[in-house]
Amino acid sequence: MLNAREAEIDAENFSGQPSAWRDVYWVMRCPGSPCRLESQYCWQDPVGKKHYKLRTHHLRKLVRYVEKEGGIIETHDDIPDSIRGQLYAEEQQRLERRQKAPEHPANTFPININVLGAQQSQPMMISQPASAELGSLRTSSSCAIDIPGPLEVAMEEYTVWQLSRVSADTFRENVRKARDVTLENCLDLKQIYYDRDPDFFVRQGVKIGVARRFVSEISDWVKEHKLTRDGEFELN
Repeated sequence: MLNAREAEIDAENFSGQPSAWRDVYWVMRCPGSPCRLESQYCWQDPVGKKHYKLRTHHLRKLVRYVEKEGGIIETHDDIPDSIRGQLYAEEQQRLERRQKAPEHPANTFPININVLGAQQSQPMMISQPASAELGSLRTSSSCAIDIPGPLEVAMEEYTVWQLSRVSADTFRENVRKARDVTLENCLDLKQIYYDRDPDFFVRQGVKIGVARRFVSEISDWVKEHKLTRDGEFELN
């Protein structure tokens, strides 16, 4: 609990957000079991007690609700109807996408099995992807990414996302250290994404596991961030 609180205070101090930001983060901390969202922040619907994951744009709207509209958020019951409706709609969209998704992955490599005569035993032969396919796999991971907004704010949001996925003190400490190293060297997420150099962070004292995730998961965060932004635009 103290570590989560510290992460929120770090976010406030760095971003320059007023106290409403910290208060909203504190109230909307996940109350725990039976939540299975693996999220640090969520809204528990008073009807049915279902948990809805709160992302950065949801929290920003709650802060605006407090600062600009004079709203009061002291418990999960205080969430305004507009944000409840958005959470319901996003959940419905998520369920619809899951229903439309294919049951089996479409891009699987072919497996060729050579069956020989009974007198000659031969191990199963599995064909390897062609070199052109391997090249496309490598280049696909280096596609251009779009990270809108101030660079340092994007870094802070990415750090909060990384912190939301770990709970151990060592992990959280090293995530913050990776962030600090990035800002001290005036780096941004795009530069880290294209450099693909976790060893840089290791040399600065970041544990190798956190360094690898901090470098390799930027595209995952961008995709998730884009989905939430697109969903927000569609619902507004």
